[in-house]
Amino acid sequence: MDSKEKVFNELRKQNVRITKQRKAIIDILDGKHLTIQEIHAELKRRGYHNLGTVYNNIDFLIEHKIITQIFINGKKHYDLTIDERSHTADSHIHVTCKVNNNIIEINDSKIFEDIKNQEIFKNFEIKKLQIVVEGVCKHYDTEHCKTDQACFIQQLHRKNNLN
Repeated sequence: MDSKEKVFNELRKQNVRITKQRKAIIDILDGKHLTIQEIHAELKRRGYHNLGTVYNNIDFLIEHKIITQIFINGKKHYDLTIDERSHTADSHIHVTCKVNNNIIEINDSKIFEDIKNQEIFKNFEIKKLQIVVEGVCKHYDTEHCKTDQACFIQQLHRKNNLN
């Protein structure tokens, strides 16, 4: 049984319905970081048109830690947190390029532990820690940055997936 089915079974035990639209949102977000408008556009292609229902389902999925909301390049994005080896809803590092909007996730528990072990947090239990690193490559050039081979974010993603 995959991670998604385990989550669905847990929710069913709590008498929570897993609707077709909720499943569709989960499928749409698999491996992507999308805005509400992008999610809605994809749902419309699948026959779901009500934007209010999309917002309600997004809220539900956030509440149940199935997705998380992150702010990247000044916009809210949504990210699937189940069936994802690089993070949970409560521990997240995203790196994004301000030129081409590439977004990747990295998982380095040492970074989270270093932050949690700072003296300032000794009497404070951190429940959620998200880090968003935004920047541009040192070699920044619009045309150069459009190729995956030249993009720092893509190189970091490949390196991260090899580890």
